Amino acid sequence: MKYAKKQDTEGDAEMLDDETAALDPVTRLFEIELESTTQNTESEAEPEQTSTEKVLKLSCHIDNNNNPIDNIQDGLDVSLSG
Repeated sequence: MKYAKKQDTEGDAEMLDDETAALDPVTRLFEIELESTTQNTESEAEPEQTSTEKVLKLSCHIDNNNNPIDNIQDGLDVSLSG
């Protein structure tokens, strides 16, 4: 794997490998990979299913059924727990 240093017009630099250099800047900076595990609560015989997806945004709830969210960590926890 080959790394290169890329510098933008403002002088900021980032290290890029061959794979990330081909991605657009929005994807490089903001894409995250989420992993979710699903389990059937009615039948324990079914195995858990794990899936991953790549997203460009992360939801953050600011109200939880009239229970105020005190900080961003709590909002992210509510959003990710479904």
